[in-house]
Amino acid sequence: MTIDLPTLLLALTVTSGVLSVAVLAVAVRSRGHHGLAMWGWGLVVNALSYPAFGLRALGWVTVSILLTNLLTGLTLVFHATAVAAFQSGRARPIRMPVVWGLLGANLLVAWVLMHNDPARNVLVALIQAGLAGVLLNQAWAPGLVERRLTGRWVMIVGATVLVAALLVRTVVMWSATRWSDAYKVPDHVQAWTYLATLMVLLVNSMGFVLMQMEYALSEQRNLAVRDGLTGVHNRRALLESLQKYGARARREAESMALLMIDIDHFKAVNDQYGHLAGDEVLREVVRRITKRLRQSDLLARFGGEEFVVVLPNTDLDGACTVANDIRAAIGEMPVWIDQRSVPVTVSIGVHVGIPTADAQGTDALIAASDSALYRAKELGRDRVAVA
Repeated sequence: MTIDLPTLLLALTVTSGVLSVAVLAVAVRSRGHHGLAMWGWGLVVNALSYPAFGLRALGWVTVSILLTNLLTGLTLVFHATAVAAFQSGRARPIRMPVVWGLLGANLLVAWVLMHNDPARNVLVALIQAGLAGVLLNQAWAPGLVERRLTGRWVMIVGATVLVAALLVRTVVMWSATRWSDAYKVPDHVQAWTYLATLMVLLVNSMGFVLMQMEYALSEQRNLAVRDGLTGVHNRRALLESLQKYGARARREAESMALLMIDIDHFKAVNDQYGHLAGDEVLREVVRRITKRLRQSDLLARFGGEEFVVVLPNTDLDGACTVANDIRAAIGEMPVWIDQRSVPVTVSIGVHVGIPTADAQGTDALIAASDSALYRAKELGRDRVAVA
């Protein structure tokens, strides 16, 4: 199959340009995007690289070579940076000196080997394979704290194909014996490389947009089930989860425990130190509670300064041990806010049992643990009481 290179360059310019406009339009309209605008600008730069390659037909070979290498390398840099921005704080950050170093090496090789076409094109293809490897690394996201969804896998596949295509290009040009005087690279090699690049651009762009959509949907789900201040489950999610925990407890005939936790004199904390300090106290209490729980346990904000901990497959002794560990972890060390020491204690009510299957089973669990909490407060606070 023969591909006309000038026609392909025109098609690639139009396709990449239209795709960039679409992505940038979405980025402008979507305030919550993460790196989408950077991805769109990468597509703009990529679209410009094809006319830059066509300058060779006008005799501007040196300009064309340098400009094409700059724009192609920048496309990969922009896209790797866009993916890194998307997952900022959720995966290991990109090493920008490595990225810019590869781009600089690309331009240096293009300049130094300007008149040695085989060596230049082989080395440039190898360096660009390295840049594509950076994009693949970012798509894979080492250390990612969440599972890889469909969009990410699409991008991983696309980036892998790009790395493979550039490595194949390196090998083919290394072994090439016939070189075109007009374009410095065999037309069939250049055409198939650009065609593979177009396919990868489409796949990767689709994958990146899908990643954005999946993340937005995940955030919406989190808003529905998570407390906005502390990040733990909210009351709605707690009530739904209690049904599942209760069904498992009945099925396995194993008791479950509920801890109702209340921060003592929390209103006084807000009054004396301010509401921002009160918010930090809530977050710190959550952090200290979380460190004392198992992965299978559940922590939820029940309302205000009250939290509920669900401990599946836990007897009374175990529940009291966890409750006392939590009480000690919070009460024995003050919360430091702006170099001010804020003493904080909690009262905890404990109830252990197997909820009934009727609609009142969950309510009974909560009521019993709340009653135990009330008793802990009556006894002087900063203590654990059992229903």
